[in-house]
Amino acid sequence: MSMDRTASVESVTLAVEVEDLLDSTEPDGVFRDTRECAGAAILLGALLASPPTPRPKPDAR
Repeated sequence: MSMDRTASVESVTLAVEVEDLLDSTEPDGVFRDTRECAGAAILLGALLASPPTPRPKPDAR
């Protein structure tokens, strides 16, 4: 039984196109996770809503 070891031109072209699509470069940029942003907003709100630090009362002598 002999095997055909030659690939057709169409399959080679298709394979090259698929490899190019898989190896495409991603655009440079900063991507933020919405959960991280929501967590930061909640933390900032909690810090702003917290009462001020208590101060010692002056001695009334």
